[in-house]
Amino acid sequence: MGKFATERLVRAHPGLNSALFPIQSKSLMYCAIPKIASKTLISLIMYVYVRDIIDIINNSTKMDMYELRTQQIINIPKLLEQLKKKGIVMADPYHPVSAVSLLQTFLHILRFEKLNETSPSLFFNPWSISVKDVFPGITFRNLLNLSSVFSSSFTRFLFVRHPFERLASAYKERIATLPRDRIEPEPHYDNVRKTICRRLTRFGVNRRLTPRLDPCENSIPTFQHFVEYVLSTGETPAKLNRMDAHWQPYTTICQVCKFKYNFIGKYETFNDDLVSLLKQLNIPDWNIQKRRGASGQTTNYYQQLYSSLPDHIICRLKNLYNDDLNSFNYRIEDYVNRTTLNCRPESIITKLFGRG
Repeated sequence: MGKFATERLVRAHPGLNSALFPIQSKSLMYCAIPKIASKTLISLIMYVYVRDIIDIINNSTKMDMYELRTQQIINIPKLLEQLKKKGIVMADPYHPVSAVSLLQTFLHILRFEKLNETSPSLFFNPWSISVKDVFPGITFRNLLNLSSVFSSSFTRFLFVRHPFERLASAYKERIATLPRDRIEPEPHYDNVRKTICRRLTRFGVNRRLTPRLDPCENSIPTFQHFVEYVLSTGETPAKLNRMDAHWQPYTTICQVCKFKYNFIGKYETFNDDLVSLLKQLNIPDWNIQKRRGASGQTTNYYQQLYSSLPDHIICRLKNLYNDDLNSFNYRIEDYVNRTTLNCRPESIITKLFGRG
């Protein structure tokens, strides 16, 4: 199965191209799931890949920045440009340095969020880098030999999280946070927040108001309104396939049945599972103390969000995330403590249109 097979798979499941990161030279592939330590794990993938590139350069007499870009391994000028847009300057135009020196500095950023040992800490979000432009070599669509990914020698890994906690975390970070409180601008999710407000609240009656007068401009939807919106975006298989990755079931994102992942870590035991993964990959020098993007919220906080939802919505959520729950041994009782909950099999009409 060559590149054409990869293209066919991406056409059938478009989300795979932004979720899967294969490193063929290391027989390694990661499926990135938003809200499950993906900033830390994609940083690890970048680290493994860039470290491999440094070895390639050191063992070659011809490899320079131009050659690396021509062979679609890495685009260093594009990396420097995108980092500079985020206020991270790695190259001094008055003191040119080698490609290896630049990449070693990037490795330090990935491990410690610092340019070097003596520089101050900086904020670095690895998702601010366009992987397809900077690292074409780990873009799934560019995979030349799809069959190799399915071999027993290939490590296919992902990390999972209780789907109800992941959904609540997405609400807290993406929807229940106003622009003034964000670390980085998120215009897309600000628009989603306002869309939920206009669809599901009384404020949505007049849509011609200017932003200054629009009540939805700085309104935070309730968790129930958010959940109702999520359910409406996954009513059919076609919609489910296009659902926002922050609340799309990860069995869909990663096509779990198709790829049969052979290393599965859990968010609930993240540190121990990460150490096991690093040992399996023979990466002794990763900074396990540096974990990016942890929300800091407690299980009790997330349980409180679900306590306000009516039973029929809980049952529809259970149906949406049923494969995630069953495939990875999660129980809804961990977040919804109701002895009277009785989720009967849904009719086709209910699945498509919800309850009246």
